[in-house]
Amino acid sequence: MAIFDTSAPDSHIWRLIWRSHRPALIKVILINLVNAVVGVTTIAFINRYLLSGQALSWQLLPIFLSIILALLATTFAAQWSLTNLGHAFVKQLRGELLKRILDTPSEQVSQIGTAKLLASLSTDIQAITAAFVRLPELIQGVILCVTAGIYLGVLSVPLLLVIIVWIAMTILVSSKLVNHVYKHLAQIRLTNDALYQDYQAIIQGEQELKLHRPRAKHLYQIFVDHSEDYRRDIVKSDTYHLSAVNWSNIMMFAGIGLILVVSQLFNFTSIAVATTFCLTILFIQSPLLHAVGAYPMLQSAQIALAKIQSLKLGDYQPDFAPASQWLRDDWEKIEFDEVSYSYQVAEEDGAMTKKNFELQPINFSLNRGDVIFLIGSNGSGKTTFAKLLTGIYPAKQGKIWLDDTLIDVDNLNNYRQLFSAIFSDFYLFDTVMDAEGQAPDDELVEKWLNILQMTSKTQVVNQKINDIQLSQGQKKRLAMLLAICDDKPIMLLDEWAADQDPTFRRYFYHELIPLLKNMGKTLFIISHDDNYFSAADRLLLMKEGTLVELTGDTRAVASHDAVSLL
Repeated sequence: MAIFDTSAPDSHIWRLIWRSHRPALIKVILINLVNAVVGVTTIAFINRYLLSGQALSWQLLPIFLSIILALLATTFAAQWSLTNLGHAFVKQLRGELLKRILDTPSEQVSQIGTAKLLASLSTDIQAITAAFVRLPELIQGVILCVTAGIYLGVLSVPLLLVIIVWIAMTILVSSKLVNHVYKHLAQIRLTNDALYQDYQAIIQGEQELKLHRPRAKHLYQIFVDHSEDYRRDIVKSDTYHLSAVNWSNIMMFAGIGLILVVSQLFNFTSIAVATTFCLTILFIQSPLLHAVGAYPMLQSAQIALAKIQSLKLGDYQPDFAPASQWLRDDWEKIEFDEVSYSYQVAEEDGAMTKKNFELQPINFSLNRGDVIFLIGSNGSGKTTFAKLLTGIYPAKQGKIWLDDTLIDVDNLNNYRQLFSAIFSDFYLFDTVMDAEGQAPDDELVEKWLNILQMTSKTQVVNQKINDIQLSQGQKKRLAMLLAICDDKPIMLLDEWAADQDPTFRRYFYHELIPLLKNMGKTLFIISHDDNYFSAADRLLLMKEGTLVELTGDTRAVASHDAVSLL
């Protein structure tokens, strides 16, 4: 069962574990109950035979050793079961988080931002993992203390009430201190987002920062400020945490003295029973203190889970549904019917509002085998239109038809499989595969490495490109290789030729485009190379969110001087 359930939008760590790992959690609780019973049995045995003043016999030794071995075995089983459950939960959480990112609409992923996603995948997951490492201590401590309390109640209810009041006071003060820990941990998590943004800016902009030392100094100072915020909050958090642990430790020792004093002053019980109480307090002291120490970790994990939930990612879908074959093989035309699009941005109060830019209603058709060029100035809407065409952005208004089939939420993923695309901000993967995820034909790979003039730069061995540390133009050629291996019917290229040298740019327009067209590819190319517009069957212009097709004299003007039309 999925960890996050949008129909029950809580993010409390215990409810999530109960919902997603109920049988395992019940098993863990039962094992810990057995361990607690064995622990109390150990105390009872010591009280009955070792502290009673009776003469000891050798027959008691194997019994005592058996109880100790049972305590060791059940303690190990309890810790192992909890650790195993915890890491199974973390594994599932990590997998679901990545899959939800894949299933979340691209616009929403952009709004969340890379820094927040990376912070959740690293910092939040690490916080949850650390909590589950300490989880055995918390559960064992609680169960053992409750079981020991039941045993002590059998011996002396009045003395047990005194101890309960004493421990309750101890826990009350500890909880007040831990609440301060929680507050600072929440602030630390917010600071982590800011630090990840600093890291991202410094790493991705390191070349520019080397050329602009004042900007580098400014950015570094921002990092120093965030780092100081982190240091201040983590010191306060650790101080309150240590104060809670020390308070609990001292009060537990004081409780032993309280037991001896109260039992003698008020004659609650015999000295032997009082001694058993003291022994039990010593026995549960370490588990109880470890439980108190583990609690802040669980608070931190709670903050991490809430942070992951606040990302508002798409619903978890366990499968990667395969595309329907008819969409890939039998299509003839894609049509846009009054399709428009506007970007939404989140305000501070959580409300959504439109950005200034809006793509005006588009009526457009893409026929099988077309070679279409699209031109337009920066910010005119070219890439937005390309993402609508490929289905990365779903149409918010209007309709998109694939022949006689309306593209909607049910078949959008299938529709996307028509396309291979190389966007201007593309990511180059180092594994080549065909449309079904299998190894492509080796001869095809070698052929296209040669066509793309990359044979001397890199090789593909066992589906892996052995070197992708290349120039941007060469990376785009390898991205073209991946697209060829995909063998999709439509290829979208966003400013693909912009990073090629003049010789290869001419080769692309004069040789590669005709070759791709002869292979049956439909090409949609964003380009400003007006010297090569003759390679296009159709020429489109995007201007201030409005799409028009250039024909006749207007196209001739564009082919001579495209800038004049932008």
